[in-house]
Amino acid sequence: MKALTYFPAQPEVQYKMDHYIEQRPVNRLIGKDIALYYQFKTQKETINPFALIPDGCFDLLFCCCPKKPTIFLWTSPLERREQQLDFQEGCEYFGVRFQPEQGLLKINYSMRDLLGKKIPLDDIISVDPFLMEQILHATSFVERIRLFEVFVNSILTPRSSCNVVRYCIEKIYLANGNISINDLTEDTGYSDRYIRKKFAEAIGFSPKQFSEIVRFQNSLAMIFESNHHNLADIVYQNGYYDQAHFIKGFKKFVHVAPTQFIGSLYQ
Repeated sequence: MKALTYFPAQPEVQYKMDHYIEQRPVNRLIGKDIALYYQFKTQKETINPFALIPDGCFDLLFCCCPKKPTIFLWTSPLERREQQLDFQEGCEYFGVRFQPEQGLLKINYSMRDLLGKKIPLDDIISVDPFLMEQILHATSFVERIRLFEVFVNSILTPRSSCNVVRYCIEKIYLANGNISINDLTEDTGYSDRYIRKKFAEAIGFSPKQFSEIVRFQNSLAMIFESNHHNLADIVYQNGYYDQAHFIKGFKKFVHVAPTQFIGSLYQ
């Protein structure tokens, strides 16, 4: 199977939060579960408003404020959603974005019940409190990544070869989101009802919804690439029928056309 290239993005975090930096995992084994590390700061005078868009992932968000350090689970919404501005002023935030097919963290609830929410980590996951405290009190982005990967290596286990959700997600990636539930049932031998149930538990989305998100995110990535300004390329390579079909699919997730969304990032 060829290398998978799904890189879920949250442009409004990147463009609207201050002092944003990011890094993808260098370790390929860790990269199977973690898509991205990132960090940003909130100004003392103001906190910029922003929204999350669907990506099928969840993030761990560390508020590294000495006075009130906290860790949240931040989940993908069904559509673009403005965030509650409950960030602390003048603080540094460290984030870890997990791949949709991640198998590291065992969440105690169905992801379907957690979509679009920001939840205290202790409410839903059991983790090593000492390592989490070290990350919260680290003094640099590099050191937080190092400490988090110490934590990852402490819980890393061999992956099961029969995880139907991960297998189906990899098929969706390889098809750039252009695959049907019938294709997945025929390929796996499982019923569509079973696959839908497992998707709801693991990532919160149905296979169809997740396939549409993959197409949307892949299209967004091409828009941001300097060598892919040709709209026809984006439409063709992501399996849309025509430009109108692409714009309709894009607006389903962010409520505005691509040009309006990109323009809003620079306001």
